[in-house]
Formats: sequence, structure tokens, C-alpha cells
Amino acid sequence: MTRLMPALAAAAVLLAGCSADRLNVPNFNEASSDQPVDRPLLQNLASGILAEQRGGLTGLVSNTGVLGRESFLYTSSEPRNTTLFLGAFPLDNSGFTNGQWDPRFRNARNAIALVSTANGAAFLSDGEKNAVRGFANTMRALDLYYVIATRDSLGIPTAIDVVTNQPQPFVSRDSAYRFISGILDSAATQLAAAGSAAFPFTLPPGFAGFNTPATFRQFNRGLAARVHVYRGTLDCGNACFTAALTALGESFLNASAGADLRRGVYHTFSTAAGDALNTLSIPVTPDQIAHPSIRPDAQLQGNGTRDQRFMTKIRTIPTRNAPGGLAVGIPTDVGFTLYPEQTTPLPILRNEELILLRAEANVGLNNLSAALTDINYIRTTAGLLSPIASFANRDAAIDAMLYEKRYSLLWEGHRWFDVRRWGRLLTLPLDIPTHFRARVMPVPQSECLARSTLPANLRAPGCP
Repeated sequence: MTRLMPALAAAAVLLAGCSADRLNVPNFNEASSDQPVDRPLLQNLASGILAEQRGGLTGLVSNTGVLGRESFLYTSSEPRNTTLFLGAFPLDNSGFTNGQWDPRFRNARNAIALVSTANGAAFLSDGEKNAVRGFANTMRALDLYYVIATRDSLGIPTAIDVVTNQPQPFVSRDSAYRFISGILDSAATQLAAAGSAAFPFTLPPGFAGFNTPATFRQFNRGLAARVHVYRGTLDCGNACFTAALTALGESFLNASAGADLRRGVYHTFSTAAGDALNTLSIPVTPDQIAHPSIRPDAQLQGNGTRDQRFMTKIRTIPTRNAPGGLAVGIPTDVGFTLYPEQTTPLPILRNEELILLRAEANVGLNNLSAALTDINYIRTTAGLLSPIASFANRDAAIDAMLYEKRYSLLWEGHRWFDVRRWGRLLTLPLDIPTHFRARVMPVPQSECLARSTLPANLRAPGCP
């Protein structure tokens, strides 16, 4: 249950590249006399936050991939990876489909604990303290974004900085997104106030190029733009689309000729003792395979081959079906090449998404000419497809933008959110009559039960 008590111990896993040391790590919940506040402690707090987020993102990509008809998890011994996501309406909230909850809130509390620890660290300069605040609040906002993106209309609790044994009320989707935007903006101000100070800890290799407060702020502004675009398609409208364009102007977006579309921030993995492997990778989880619609839906290049993104990210595999056969899933001979090795990095945010977010914001504002420029940049650069001459109307622009996002951000954890936000959920295929299209992940059963006897304003929405 999200009781919002002092955070559980921050993960002690050290990310590869974060530290050369392997420490005997004490409880990170609070500074105490037997736990001196020093730079190794700050390092481990920051590393723990990133380790928790990394594991959560692999789970999100896997789960939303199934819900968004990008992937299947055809584990030979476990048909529930298919039945409980696609064929058991409503989604079961007892285990398989209730992810992105407890660890996300716990990690957001760990970010609050990091700020508190840094605030009390006399050895840190004011600039370093602001750097820590900006990092921690950016990570806190990102965790909360993952929770509300998966729960959508159910809302979430946001008052996780309240130290109490009592659960906090759920707030609406709009309130949650506004809260997240506010945290990201505060973090951006703190990162700017860091000045020339460095982070008092080392970030892992996936943050190369974004490992100073100034460059990390560009990452923060990219995340802020994503949140603003989401808000624009839901409740906020033009004001948020305009705010997204402002944030993108302060991010690392680069649509010049020859720009690196893959430049961005990544979670990294390693085989080092105490580290983790990429559970989306072919060697670690070969049962994660692609939805067959990805092949026929890929548009053709001028030479007759399919979209270059399809050619790069998809492979043909021996035909697989779910345990239980046709009564559960459908056959597919399509697999991914996106994460070929157990240490392949997993993107959090990269330049290709930022360009498409700018296109999306301009579509939202009905600036179709500006949107067309970015859409064609991605089409011709990443897909090697012919440019689109013009859009007949805004609906055509939405469809074109969603196509580019589908193949540019394939199996990175976006499609289910995108089609839902733009009212295109019904475009997801129903592969067999017993399948359904989920709109939200459920609130976990444990949260429902723990709140079931509380006053109505503290109960969890959507609970059976």
C-alpha cells in the first residue's frame, strides 16, 4: 500500500560506471550517527534510485508492449502473460498486470530522501546541493509520470512527501500531471542554480553527455515536454502544447542535417557482480516476441522494401504461439532485434522522440506545416520513406504522426499511451474474439484492500 511512510531502503545495487567501489551499505532511509553523510552515501542513494528506475522501465516496456499490440510474452510455462493482459476483462489486479506501482512510489520517496540528505550535508556547496535537488526531483517526477501514464483516468496519490501512517487521497489525472510538471520545473530551476558546480556523485555511462547540471537540465526539459504533450492531448489543450514547444527549445532536440537521432539518456546494464542484465534482450528473455501486425503495417520505401526502421528493428523467427494455442494467442514469426545483447542499453529519452514530440505539439496546435517538416525529417531520415506532400486535415496529421512514433519508438514503451491519448485505442487489433483493449492498468489489489474500509475519499478508484 502507498502509505507514504519513510522510504524503504534505497537499492544498494551500484550501476556499472557509477563507482569503482563495492561498499558495505547501511540503511539509507535517514542519516544517523552510525550512517555518516558523505559522498559515498550520496553516490549509493543516487545509484539506488537509478537502479530501481531501470528495472521498472524494462517491466513497463514489456507490459505496455503487450497492451499496445507491439509484443507478446509467450513464456512456455505461463499463459497468463497473454490471457491476463489480453483476454481477461477487466485486467486482473492481483499480480501480473498491477506493475508500475509500489516500486515507483518507493523510489520517489528515495528521491525525497536524497534531497533531505543533501540538504543536511555541510560539506556540499550551495551549487552542489542544487545539483542534487535537480537530479532527485527530475527522477521523482519521472517515477510519478510512469504511474499516472499507466493509470490514466484512475488518478494516483501524489502527496508522497507527507510522512504519515495514513494513506493519501488519489488526485485526478489532470492534477497528477500538473503536479509532475511543477516538480520538473522546480528541478530545472535548481539545476540552473547549480551554476558551475558538478554533481557530487557519478552518473552511469548511459548519461554520458548529460552528466553535468547544465546538460542534465536539457534532459529534464525533454521530459517536461513529454509531460506537456501528454497533458495537451488530455485536459490542458493549447496551453500545454505551447509549453511543450518552449521546453523542447531548452532540451537537446537537434533536427539539423546529419543529427544523431539516437543521442539521449539510457539505462545501461552489465555483467558485473551486483549489477543487472537487460531483461528485454534476446539472450535473457527470448520469449518476448513481436506482434505480427508490425510487418504489414510498415510502409514501403521507394525500392519496395519496408520502412527502414522495420528492417533494422525486426527479424523473422520460427513461428511461435502462446502456451495453450489459438484459444489464448495468435501465431507470430516476427521478433525484435532492438536489444540483441544482455547488456544492450535501454533508452529513457532520445533525440528522435524529441523531434516527434515537437511534431505532436504542432499537430495539437494545428500548425500542420511545422508538424509536416518534423514528420518528414523522421520519415526520410529514419524510415528512408518518401516525404508526405501535405496533410488533408488534422486527423491525417495525427495518423501520420502516430505512424512515425510507432516505428521510431518501437518497443520503447510509448504506443499504448499514444493511441489512447489521441483517441485511437480502437485501432489496436483484436486478434481473437476473446481479446479486449485495456485502457488502464489496475490499482494493485493490496492497495484496494488496504483502503477498502477507509472513508470514501481515501479509497482506491477502479477497485472491484
